[in-house]
Amino acid sequence: MHTLPTVGAALPSTMLVEYLDWILADQRDLEIQDATNPHCLDGNWRERTQQIRSLLDGYTGRLGIHGPFVGLDIGCSDPAIQQVVQRRLLQGLEFAGQIGAKQMVVHSPFMNFGTGFSAVQPKSFLNTVEHAHATLAPVITLASHIGCTLVIETIQDLHPRILRDFIVSFDSPWVQQSIDVGHVRIGMTRGGATIPEWIRQNGDILRHVHLQDTDGSYDWHHRLGLGDINFAAIFAELQALPHHPRLILELRNHRDITESWQYLVTRGLAK
Repeated sequence: MHTLPTVGAALPSTMLVEYLDWILADQRDLEIQDATNPHCLDGNWRERTQQIRSLLDGYTGRLGIHGPFVGLDIGCSDPAIQQVVQRRLLQGLEFAGQIGAKQMVVHSPFMNFGTGFSAVQPKSFLNTVEHAHATLAPVITLASHIGCTLVIETIQDLHPRILRDFIVSFDSPWVQQSIDVGHVRIGMTRGGATIPEWIRQNGDILRHVHLQDTDGSYDWHHRLGLGDINFAAIFAELQALPHHPRLILELRNHRDITESWQYLVTRGLAK
């Protein structure tokens, strides 16, 4: 019988104290969100990382961060914009390195909502891959030096094969996959693969999962149970994997974390 997976959460450092006992008691997966804020990266973020390290004294769980993403396209063709994206992601990795994080979430470059599989023609796909390789080359180098894996998150992706081919093109253990179940649920309304299909097809490269709920109409990041996502089916597929991706509650209202965790616990899906 499989051991139930342990669920963690994504939090800004300002809310760490509120959930610290819960995190430390079971050394839960933790994702710090501070580096998503450009004002943080342009400010005295090193002082903030010192505060985070101090708060996490005694933490031995799997620590990650959500990398910068606001306005950043890793598949952009403009060399000037590529430099901006590089700089922000390198800043994110420096932040990660300072707190000892071993994963950084990076957004997928494919924006395919409503257009189906034909949205990414071979030429368009290859162009995106080429631009992303140019943008991410120094980022992957730094990631390997500090031991921090980049996990590429499903955003508007509809088909596992496209994102899989993109990730595999880097031929690097430092580039792997993240699934956001809410984003995939929205994609399902536009002909995209189901969440269990994503896990079955790309499970070997899956290292991170964002857990939220929605009815597919909007990226709500609701507490679990408010949407219509079938978490029993998702956790059945996760349990079938030979490894344990990080499971992170990423909720719009951070104070819904406890209730969402209990939603999974009472259904025997996680602990």
